[in-house]
Amino acid sequence: MDTATAQNNPESTIDRLLNNDYLEVITFYVSDTQYATPVSEVRYIEQDKRKTTRIEVDAKLGAEVTTYQGKPVPIYDFASLMGCEAEYIVNLRLMKTLKQQEKDHKEWMNALENSLRTGSEFSLAREAGDCEFGQWYSNFHATDEILADIVKDFEVPHRNIHSLANTLLTMAEAGNKDKAIKQLELERTRSLGKLIGLFNAARDRLENITRPILLYIDTEKKMIAVRLNAISDIVTYQCSDFTPQDEVDNNKCLEKLSFIAGYLENDEGNAPCVLLDWARFG
Repeated sequence: MDTATAQNNPESTIDRLLNNDYLEVITFYVSDTQYATPVSEVRYIEQDKRKTTRIEVDAKLGAEVTTYQGKPVPIYDFASLMGCEAEYIVNLRLMKTLKQQEKDHKEWMNALENSLRTGSEFSLAREAGDCEFGQWYSNFHATDEILADIVKDFEVPHRNIHSLANTLLTMAEAGNKDKAIKQLELERTRSLGKLIGLFNAARDRLENITRPILLYIDTEKKMIAVRLNAISDIVTYQCSDFTPQDEVDNNKCLEKLSFIAGYLENDEGNAPCVLLDWARFG
């Protein structure tokens, strides 16, 4: 969408504050920090459809380019600029992990069936907490409430599946192989089916919340595209809400972040918002 307030020659953020006593911004989060980009500096917003050209030096270093009005525009991943890993990258990796763990548990059931039928040794994890997924599950904390509810439901069917090993192998050793195999087939439909459904639901939820966007921003020097995981809101601040960065920070490490203009004070009890000024982007 084109931003309605876009100007051909945008003022700097601070000039706009001083001249107009207010500033309209787009807000978004990286980790727990809220950032704000002046609407006046944004020319266009679109879904990141990965129609890009990338020159890759290694997995973390490279140059990525898209187009705006037919001209090449460099892409900057905002989380990377701030030294963080982007949420959408974390989510994509998590989707891959869940896909692999679904495959592993199907193979676990197949391995147990083979041991029941042939009497061969069963060497895979017999306790839910000992398998790779169980260890991941015990340490994973979802920030998305819907995903957290889905993940919580993994516990029972996952524990039930692993409990089958000792129960069914003991049953087969006692001469009840056919009964053990019949019970396994029942649990393949019941417990494993439930687990597979949860894996699918978790991946679907991750896909729904993993839709990064590109902000096309006029820095006065050049046009750039900034990749964000999502936009939070469009908010209007007053001049009195703004404090320049140099009145707050005296940290040499922040000098390379030339595009941080200062801080916007939020309602009492909420942390200040970091105001960006892309006209200062180096």
